[in-house]
Amino acid sequence: MSGITQNTSQLYRITYEAYSKFANDVNRCADLEEVADVCKTHLKYLLNFRIIRMTIHQGDKLFFFELFGNNVWFDLREESQILPYEAELLKKGIPIITHEIPDKLIRDKVDINTLYDPALWGWCFDKYERKVLVSLLADQEKVFSVGDVEILKLVVDCIQSKFSEIYLKRQLAIQNRNLSEAYDTIKSKNKEIESIVENQKQTIKERTSEIVQKNEKLLHVLALNSHNIREPLSRIQGIVQLFGLMEDKDCREELLPKLETTVEEMDDILKEVVDMASNELLELKATEI
Repeated sequence: MSGITQNTSQLYRITYEAYSKFANDVNRCADLEEVADVCKTHLKYLLNFRIIRMTIHQGDKLFFFELFGNNVWFDLREESQILPYEAELLKKGIPIITHEIPDKLIRDKVDINTLYDPALWGWCFDKYERKVLVSLLADQEKVFSVGDVEILKLVVDCIQSKFSEIYLKRQLAIQNRNLSEAYDTIKSKNKEIESIVENQKQTIKERTSEIVQKNEKLLHVLALNSHNIREPLSRIQGIVQLFGLMEDKDCREELLPKLETTVEEMDDILKEVVDMASNELLELKATEI
């Protein structure tokens, strides 16, 4: 009896050491390829199996992981890729053990005719609010028993945790890249906006300068013409006032000729003013065009 207890204790110690090495190596993995290599190296010392298949829910997709012999396969696919018995496990959550082996599970992996009394085990574990489907194919040469379920759960926890970590890092990397691209786009657009604003400022400055110049020209025309018109107009006003002080004969002989001369002079000045203003306006319009 003591020998059985000693052997059992030794077996537990060996299993614990093997699992500790497996878990430590998985924790050091940086990507799924490294996880696959660790599983291929260590799982054969922890469990007896022909095929191990894990299916982990991730959003609207599933992460598939299979280990058979010295081969590892994994991929992220649609939920439609799960096998019928997996769909049943997902729906009911009741573990299964059956000797009916689906062809899709073993195809291109193992020859069913070389197995002695094969059995398919299946579980649906809830891990951190995420369902994990686990399938294990064993036979009488690679024997799996109920007592191995606990170590299988530890293995599943370890792989699932590392997958979640790697997937989260990948998603964060994608989001960071998208944010970086968005930042670069915003930065580029800001430069375009700054360039447009600067061009608008320059255009406004140039247009303001043109308007000031035009106003100065108009003021110059106005001042010049006001001065030229004021002189004959003053003379006309003076002559008109003299009409009330002088006799009719004197008005006709002296004032009327002067009035006519002044009126003609004022008419010439007005024509000159009109021509000058027209030329200035034409010049301003030509400048705008």
